[in-house]
Amino acid sequence: MALGFGLLGPVTLCVDGVPAALPSGRPQLLLAALLLSRNRRVPADRLRAGLWAAPPPSAQVNLRTYVNRLRVALGPYRDRLTWVNSGYLLVVEPAELDVDRFESDVQDALDAGHQGDPGRSADLLAAGLRRWSGEAAEGLPRHGALGRRLDALDESRWAAVERYAVACTAAGRFREAATTLRSLLAEHPARGSAWEALVRVLIRAGEQPEAWAALAAAEAATAADADGSAGRRLRDLADELRGAASGPVAGPPPVHGGTSERDAPCTLPPPVVLVGRERVLADLEAEVVRANMILLHGPAGVGKSALAVALAARLAPACPGGRLYLDLCGSSPGLSPMTVEEAIGGLLRALGADRTGGTPGAEAAELRVRVGGRRVLVVLDNVVDAGQVRRLLAVLVDATVIVTSRMTLPTLDIVTLPVGELGPDDSVALLARHAGPDRIAASRPEAEVLATLCGHLPLALRIVGARLAGRPDWTISAMIARLSDEQYRLDELRCDDLAVRASLAVSGDVLVERPGGADAMEVFDRWGAVRSPTLGLDLARALTGTTEREARAALDRLADAGLVEACGPDRYRLHDLVRIYAMERARRDPAIRAATVHTARCYFLDTARRARDLIRPATDRLSDGFVEESATVTLSDQRDALRWFEQERENLVAAARTSAGEGTAEADLFVVRLCAELYPFLPMRGHYRALREVAEGALGCARRLGSRRDEATSLTYFAVAQSRLGETDQAVGSLRMALALHEAGGEGRAVAVTLDHLGVLQAAAGRLDEAEAAFLRALDMHRRRDDRQRLGVTLNNLADVLLQLDRTEAALVHLQESLRLRRELRDELGLGITMLTIGQAHARGGRCQQAYEWLGTALTTVRATGNREAEWRVLTVRADVHRAAGRAAAARDDLHLALALSEQIGDASGAREVRSVLAGLSAQV
Repeated sequence: MALGFGLLGPVTLCVDGVPAALPSGRPQLLLAALLLSRNRRVPADRLRAGLWAAPPPSAQVNLRTYVNRLRVALGPYRDRLTWVNSGYLLVVEPAELDVDRFESDVQDALDAGHQGDPGRSADLLAAGLRRWSGEAAEGLPRHGALGRRLDALDESRWAAVERYAVACTAAGRFREAATTLRSLLAEHPARGSAWEALVRVLIRAGEQPEAWAALAAAEAATAADADGSAGRRLRDLADELRGAASGPVAGPPPVHGGTSERDAPCTLPPPVVLVGRERVLADLEAEVVRANMILLHGPAGVGKSALAVALAARLAPACPGGRLYLDLCGSSPGLSPMTVEEAIGGLLRALGADRTGGTPGAEAAELRVRVGGRRVLVVLDNVVDAGQVRRLLAVLVDATVIVTSRMTLPTLDIVTLPVGELGPDDSVALLARHAGPDRIAASRPEAEVLATLCGHLPLALRIVGARLAGRPDWTISAMIARLSDEQYRLDELRCDDLAVRASLAVSGDVLVERPGGADAMEVFDRWGAVRSPTLGLDLARALTGTTEREARAALDRLADAGLVEACGPDRYRLHDLVRIYAMERARRDPAIRAATVHTARCYFLDTARRARDLIRPATDRLSDGFVEESATVTLSDQRDALRWFEQERENLVAAARTSAGEGTAEADLFVVRLCAELYPFLPMRGHYRALREVAEGALGCARRLGSRRDEATSLTYFAVAQSRLGETDQAVGSLRMALALHEAGGEGRAVAVTLDHLGVLQAAAGRLDEAEAAFLRALDMHRRRDDRQRLGVTLNNLADVLLQLDRTEAALVHLQESLRLRRELRDELGLGITMLTIGQAHARGGRCQQAYEWLGTALTTVRATGNREAEWRVLTVRADVHRAAGRAAAARDDLHLALALSEQIGDASGAREVRSVLAGLSAQV
C-alpha cells in the first residue's frame, strides 16, 4: 500500500508504510476535509468555510500554503493532490483510508446478520470498531459543513456500537452486549437509543431488576429530550418489561427477515438493488437513529423513491409494528396529488381499520392511536408540498417516517437531506447492472461517455441501460451517437413508461400552478434561450427586466421546485438534462428567444466594457449596438470589476462559445468584441485556456466578417494564451501574422502593441537582442502617439530585458519613468508589475534590503488587484533574494507557494520555470 490515511482518531498519514510528519492544526483539518470527499473535487470556498469559523482576508493564500505543505508530506505521491476547476481533489485508492475499511466491516457485518449469523456479525463489528482510536479527526476544531460531517462520522461509530450490542444479544452474548452499551452510555449518557438497547438486552437476559434500574436511569438521563420521542419509547419498554415480569422471557430478537408481530402489515415495494448509494444509506440510517422523521429531496430522476424504499428495508427489523408505503402522487404525470384525508384513509386501510365514513378528525385520531406504541415505519413518497403532509406528520409523530419530495419543504421542521446524481464510476456501474456487466466492461471508455451524456442521472441511466438490454445488436458507440445531439437527446431518453422529459415537465407544471410560479418559469425559459452555465441575480434581472427582489423570488421558487441547483449565494446552475429541457422550452417562440439572446449579449458586453475600463481603460473602441438601455450592474472600482468578471467568467466564455457556433453576423461581431474586453482580465487571473478558447472562436468570427483588424487582434490574444500554455513557437507565429495584418492596415497603435507582445515572447525564448529591438521600436511609436498607458508597459518590458543583459542602471532609468507614468495614470495593475521589476533590479545589484522592500510592496499591490500571474512572479523573484541572503527555507516556502499558484492558474511555462528553480535549490542543499 503506497499511502495510508487515518481519520478514525487523530489525522494520520503514512507514506510507503512510514508515518509522515503532518503539520498540526489547519493542514490536518484540510486533509480531513479532502479525505471526507475523497476522489471528488472540493471547492476552495467550501474548504475555507471548513477551516475557519470566519475566514480571514488571508484565507485564500493560507489555504494554498496548507495545500503545499500537504503535497510536501505526500512526498512521491504529491500529484495525488491536484487543483481542479477552482477546487482541490485528493485521489485515495481503495483500502488506503481507515474509514473505508471500517465501513466495509460494518457492511459485511450487516450481510452476516441478514444471513442469520449474529455471532459473525458481532465479530465483524468488533473488528471494525477496533479501527477507532478516538473521535474522528481528534483534537481539531469543527466548523460548518465539515464539522457536521465529522459529527456524522462519529455517529456512525456509535451506531456500530449499538449494532454490535444487538448482534451480541441475538447470539446470546448478553454480558458483552450490556458491557458495551454501559461503556457507550458512560460517554454519552443522554443517548436514548443506547438506553433502549440496554434495557432490551437486560430483558432478554432475564435480568428484570437490572432492567428496571436501567429504565429509571434512562428516564432521568433523557428527561431533556426536546421532542419527547425518547420518553415515548421508554414507556413502551416499561410495558414490555411488565409483560416480561408476568410471563416467559422473550427469546433473542431476530436479526433478519421476521418481526415480533406476525400480522404486521407491509406495503413496501420490493427494494431495488442500489448502486453507488451505500455511504448515503449509512448516513441516512445514522440520521434516523437521531430523528424519527427524515426528508429526502432532490430533482427529478435522482432516485429518491428507490433510496427511501431501500432505507425502509434496512430499518424494517427495528419497526415490527408495520412498514407502510404511500405514493402521494406529487410528481406523477397525469395524476392529481393525494389529499391529506385520502392519505390518512390509505394508511388506515393498510393497518386493517374498517373505515365506515368517519369524520376526518376521527380518522386522524384513530390513525394516531393505531400507530402509537407499535413502532411503525411509513414512507410518504412523491410529496408535492409541505401542506400535503404537515397534518399527516403531526398524526404520525410516534412513527418512523421517510418523506421524499422534489421540493425542499423547509417549513416541515424535520431533518432534510439532499439527494444528487451519481458519481462517474457509480454511473457506469448502474449502466452495467441494466445493460450487462460484460458488455459495459468491454467498452469502458465509451460507457463513461454514455454516463456523462445521461448527466449521471439514475433515471436516464436506467432508461439507457434498459434500451441497450433490449437491443443486443446496438453498440454503446451507437447509443452515444443517438444521445450526442442535444436537440434530440430527451427523445432518446424514454423507454416504456419511463421518460426524462415527462418527469421534468411535471416539476414545471406543478410550479406554474403556484403563486409566482409563472414568473419563475419565465426566468427558466429565458435561461434556456441564453444557455449560460450559471444564472445569478444580475443576469436574471437583465433577461426579464425585473427588480432584484423579484428575480431572487423567482430563482428561489425554481430551487425549491428542484429545477435548479444552488452553486453559490444567489447563484444557480442547471443539471445538464434540465438545461436541455429549458432549451427545448425556449425554442417554442423563436422571436422571444432571439430577443432574449440579444438582451443577454448587451448585458455581457456592455458590462464587460465598463469593468475592463476600471482595470485598464481601452481607447479605440468601435460602436456595435451591444448597449444596455439602462445598466443592470453598478461598478464603482477595480474590485467591483474583478468581482463581476470572476462571477460571470464561465457565462462569458460560454456566450462566446455558443455565439461562435451560431454563424450569424450579429453573433460573430459579439464574439470579436467580447474577446477584446476579456483582456487583460483572463490572463492576469490565469485563465489561459479560457482565453485561448475565446480568442480562437473570435479568430474564426473575424475571418467570416472579413475584418483584418479584428483578425489581428484575436491572433494577438490567441498568442498570449499559447505562450502561457507552453506553445511558444506557435505563439510567435501567431504574433508575426497579427503584426503583418496590422502593418498592412496602417494601424500604428496596434502595430506597437503587437511589438510589445512579440518582444515579451522573444525575451522568454532568450532572444534578448531581438526583444530589445522590438521594444525600442514600440517605444518610439508610443512616444510619437503620446500613448502614456502603453508607454508605461513598454518601458517596464524593455527594462526587464536590459536587466537580463546586465545593464541594470539603464533599466532603472526606464523603470523610474514607467513608475511615474503608472502612478499618474493610477494604473494599479501596471504599478504592481513595475514595482516587481524594480525589486528585481535591486536584487541583481546585490541590494537585498531594497529588493525586499520593493518586492513586499509589489506583492501587496498585485494581490490587491487580483493579478495571480504577477503574484507568482513576485514570489519567484523574492525566493532568489532569499537564496542570495542564505535563507534557503524562506526561498523554498516562496517557491512552493509560487508553484501552487502557477499550477492553479494553468500556467504551464510558469510551473516549469518554478520547478526548475526548486530542483536547483534542492541540489544545492
